[in-house]
Amino acid sequence: MKFIAFWEYNAEDTVKCIEKLKQAMTERERGTESLAKLIFGPYNFSGKTKGFSVYETDDPDKLMNVAVFYMPEMRWKFIPIIETGKSAELWLKMKK
Repeated sequence: MKFIAFWEYNAEDTVKCIEKLKQAMTERERGTESLAKLIFGPYNFSGKTKGFSVYETDDPDKLMNVAVFYMPEMRWKFIPIIETGKSAELWLKMKK
């Protein structure tokens, strides 16, 4: 399943967040499977200390691991997303 993750941090924590991002990327390159798979991003909103990423996982614990990895500097919100075609298909099934 895919999740869009919205994140934010305080400006004074920027350097710490960059260092943690580098650590997370290194862990992924090593093949660590404790974190959800990053499939898009991360992207910053221009001029802001917030942004989003898209993750893919069937294990919600891996999403929690992402949030915990970046704590306490970053705050996270994960929202499940599905393709519109699949959403429409499920909606029509439920209405029958």
